[in-house]
Amino acid sequence: MKTINKLLLYSVSVIVFLISFLPAYASDNKTTGYWSTPQALIQEIESKGAKPVVSELYSNTTTWSFVLRRIASGEQSWLKVAVALHAGADAGASGMLTLAVGEALGNNPKNVFTIAAESFELSNICAGPDVDDARYNSYKLSIKEINKRIEKISAVKDRSTEKTGKECIQYLEASKKGIADFYGKK
Repeated sequence: MKTINKLLLYSVSVIVFLISFLPAYASDNKTTGYWSTPQALIQEIESKGAKPVVSELYSNTTTWSFVLRRIASGEQSWLKVAVALHAGADAGASGMLTLAVGEALGNNPKNVFTIAAESFELSNICAGPDVDDARYNSYKLSIKEINKRIEKISAVKDRSTEKTGKECIQYLEASKKGIADFYGKK
């Protein structure tokens, strides 16, 4: 019986010890803050300006990645965030925003064309994926992503974006050569 009581006491102590770390863990991995919703992020940009907000987000890899993933979703509100952030982005941040908007073509090309295409150069958002991204770091994976984007764009049946869609597909088709050259494919 003493052994069971000691074991129980030890188990409870370990659990209490581990629970004591939860607040610190939660604060390091939280997904809350002004950057966690597009509405709050737009308000922050309107309040502080795009450049300081981009600088703050970009300096925190986890936060910046979170925002880029949301933009890549192709949701209207997050594409509006991309446009607002782009106004204050320098070369590195601007390039990453462009890649995220390009990725959004594979999720909702109509939103990309109607919301972001005017602010981002079409030839850049309709380029191949980032070969440094582990999701696209081979010839096969890059071409698969390009084809996915082309397929999604081709499925859009909206006369208002038809011309932009065709032009984007031309850029995407041309990017296949660059990918092939990068990977030494003929």
